[in-house]
Amino acid sequence: MAPIGGPSTPTKHHGTSFFMGIAIIIFVLSLAAVGGVYVWKQVLLSQQTGYQKDLAAREKQFNTDLISQLKETNTKIDTAKQLIRNHLALSQIFALIGRVTIENVRFMTMDLVAPKKAGDDIKVTLSGYGTSLSAVAYQSDVMNQLEQYGLRKVIKNPILSDPSLDNNGTVAFGFMASIDPTSLSYEQSVTGSMPTTTP
Repeated sequence: MAPIGGPSTPTKHHGTSFFMGIAIIIFVLSLAAVGGVYVWKQVLLSQQTGYQKDLAAREKQFNTDLISQLKETNTKIDTAKQLIRNHLALSQIFALIGRVTIENVRFMTMDLVAPKKAGDDIKVTLSGYGTSLSAVAYQSDVMNQLEQYGLRKVIKNPILSDPSLDNNGTVAFGFMASIDPTSLSYEQSVTGSMPTTTP
């Protein structure tokens, strides 16, 4: 039996002290991280303010009135280009018909029917006369050989009809055809890219 009042067994505090130390270290690191985030945020805000001032200074170097004027002028130019690109030079029909009209034939009247929708052709109806029946027959042959003049895709389905002998010896007749609108482009007429072959 142990004597009364002898030395007691010392209490172990080493485990508690170890975890307490780790907790303190983590707390300190957390404070440092929060401080770092705050400092970085302030740096970013400072940089953003600097960029805004630099941008404002650079904007003052440009003539904003001139820029607005140039934008407006560019819009007008683009609109004009679009109008020219879409504009049809109907006077070109006379040139087209003239290229396939023989010497002894004259056309007197012309009626046009505009396309109803995009992709449709222009309908042309003419009345004319020839100096003789053979002249009208030759004109019909020319209209059937438009590929020789580079106009087969331009003047479509040409038809001469109702030839009749007048009192003065001439032969009156009618003419119908379809015209490809793309061949009547105002832009194309200015550049002079139309075929020039004549019968």
